[in-house]
Amino acid sequence: MRFSCLSGRFLCVLWAAAALAASGQESLRIDVVEGAGVVVPAQAFSSRRFAVVVKDAGGRPVPGATVHFRLPAQGPTGAFASGLRTESTVTGAGGEASVYGIRWGAEPGRLEITVAAVSGSLRAEARIPVEVSAGTRLSRQDRANPSYRAPSGSKKWIVLIAVGAGAAAGVALSSGRNGGAPSYTPPAAVVVTPTIGTPTITIGKP
Repeated sequence: MRFSCLSGRFLCVLWAAAALAASGQESLRIDVVEGAGVVVPAQAFSSRRFAVVVKDAGGRPVPGATVHFRLPAQGPTGAFASGLRTESTVTGAGGEASVYGIRWGAEPGRLEITVAAVSGSLRAEARIPVEVSAGTRLSRQDRANPSYRAPSGSKKWIVLIAVGAGAAAGVALSSGRNGGAPSYTPPAAVVVTPTIGTPTITIGKP
C-alpha cells in the first residue's frame, strides 16, 4: 500500500483532498456575533446578550440546531435566570441563537461561556470570553434591555398595585351595599333654627 501511494503520489493527494472536503461538508461552525470580550458587573444582574450564528461548512445558516450555553462550575461565574449554569435554545431561520439574563457571581476575573451546537450527527463548539469586574456598574445597554428590572422600580410598582387594590376594594364594597353602581353619600346637612328673643317694652315718663 505504501508502494502504491509512492508510485501514485498524485492520486494519493487527490484522495486526501477529497476526504478532507467530504469531512468538511459534515461539520458545523459557530460564529460569535455579540458579547465576546464584554466586562460585566460582579454580584449583579446583567441583561447583556450573548449571540451566536450556527453555519455549515459552506457558510449557510443552520436552522433548528440545538445550542447549549454553559457557564463555569467554579471560579468567576454566574447563573442564568433559571438558577442553573446551563441554558439551551434552538436556532432560528437565520441560524441565530442567543441568551441573556445572567446574574454574575461575586468573584471577579475572566471566564469563558462554552457554546455547543448540535444538529443531527453534527456538532461544533465555541467559547465566549467574558470578564467579571467588581468596579463595573450596570451599563445603559443593560438598563435598556427589556429583561432588566430595577429593584426600585419593582418596589414602586408594588406600592402602586397595593394602593390600586385598596381603592378597588372600596369601590367594590360600596357597590355591594347598594346592589348596583357605586354611589356617594353626602354628609347630613346641619339645620339652624332661627330664634326670637323676649320682646322688651319701655314706657317713658308722663
